[in-house]
Amino acid sequence: MNGRIRRLALVAGTAAMLLVVAGNVAAASPAKLTAVVATDDTGSPAAGMAWIRVLHGSPDAPNVDVYVDGAKAITDLAFGSITAYTPVAAGNHAVKVCATGSTTVCPIDVAALAVTAGTKYTIAATNDLANITAQVITDAPSASMTDSAQVRVVHFSADTPAVDVLTADGSSKLVTNLAYPKASGYLSLPANTYSVKVCAAPGDTVCPLGPLSLTVASGKAYSVFAVGSLTALLATPAPSATTAPAMTPPPTSTLGSTGTTGSGLAIALLALVFASVLGIGLARPLAARRARR
Repeated sequence: MNGRIRRLALVAGTAAMLLVVAGNVAAASPAKLTAVVATDDTGSPAAGMAWIRVLHGSPDAPNVDVYVDGAKAITDLAFGSITAYTPVAAGNHAVKVCATGSTTVCPIDVAALAVTAGTKYTIAATNDLANITAQVITDAPSASMTDSAQVRVVHFSADTPAVDVLTADGSSKLVTNLAYPKASGYLSLPANTYSVKVCAAPGDTVCPLGPLSLTVASGKAYSVFAVGSLTALLATPAPSATTAPAMTPPPTSTLGSTGTTGSGLAIALLALVFASVLGIGLARPLAARRARR
């Protein structure tokens, strides 16, 4: 996975393309650590084209408009929203992420995002507003895997430590030592409902949540994005324990329309499994704080 991200950084010119503009954008109260699940299209762009989608994952940034080559492509995208894919011609494209209603207060200004024909990309605004950063990853599930599901986890919560995802009995690790801002590889899972738990990496001795159920469908590919603020999550009283229903992905919004946030039990459970539990890495700091008292 590290090699994939390094190659993408070279292709996209990530280091050179980010311009953080202080401007007068007002930071909101940080949104709690949560998860956004999206269906990754297993098809292929047309000849000479690429596909891109945009995720708003900056916990205290306002709603944003996104401009591609000077034209508004996305309007009023809110935190936790991800668009559907849209086709763009291969080559360099100027991408700006601006506070909704403004064309000058643009915390992210990508002068030349290089996209390759036949490739699918997710562009995500991450970290808090003062340090907002664009992450660019490729979405490459197998098109031929129709007898099982494909699932990956993407760690886009800047203040959350690394985690492992394990089966409930601890016999298998599904994801190992996943840290911001990395993505796991796609996992192949037969269609079924699985019991999983998430533990602090390394060690896997602190696993405060689980087992919880995860339901996946054959022929589908999913990305689960952990976004938001762990600090904000820990500042909120923990909810009472409930029995977790099966997880299914929420719909996404389309480019050129108002972004929508996934809702209902599906996203609530995803938040529990892949977001709230990502916060377990702070169990150690909390223990240290209690010791000092």
